[in-house]
Amino acid sequence: MKVLLLVLGFVLLLSPDKVYSQEQAASPYHAKVQYAGSLGLVSLGAGRSFFHEKLETDVFLGYLPEKFGGDRIFTAALKATYVPFKPIPIRSVNWQPLRTGLQLGYTFGDEYFVSEPRDKYPKSYYGFPTALHLYLYLGGQVDFTRKEKLSRFGVYYEVGSSAEYLISYIQNPKYLGPGKIFNLALGLRMRL
Repeated sequence: MKVLLLVLGFVLLLSPDKVYSQEQAASPYHAKVQYAGSLGLVSLGAGRSFFHEKLETDVFLGYLPEKFGGDRIFTAALKATYVPFKPIPIRSVNWQPLRTGLQLGYTFGDEYFVSEPRDKYPKSYYGFPTALHLYLYLGGQVDFTRKEKLSRFGVYYEVGSSAEYLISYIQNPKYLGPGKIFNLALGLRMRL
């Protein structure tokens, strides 16, 4: 886990020559608040944009209260988001209709593991780690680019699933339907 944090810190600190938004020079750094999306009920993140805002990397910390998860759960995640198309200007906002990415999530706690404890479970009992998860997602973002007081803000949405759920769905589509394997994330992004 320490290696992942060091790599992410290095990536976030890289400085390409210039990073531009669609109309003006902007800071490549941003902060995010996200609701749901496999990071907990609420999560806070910070990140950086690269390559003329075609790529974003983020670090998130999330929390799921006992009331919603049966136990208090703390998570951390590294996210990489690719934006393949230029934003579409619509009145005073810019809409990014497609954003896609990967998220590597980690769940903290003694009851979660990266490799199965041999003293607790038979070999390959779970088949997947319970602490470390890979997620895939698609989404979009609306930036309030031409709203003077809101120009630093954007809202985003993502629909995603974990690799484990997708594999389980392929193996057993009668039990797992799309409603059980996909989740929705809603978030607010603020350029710093």
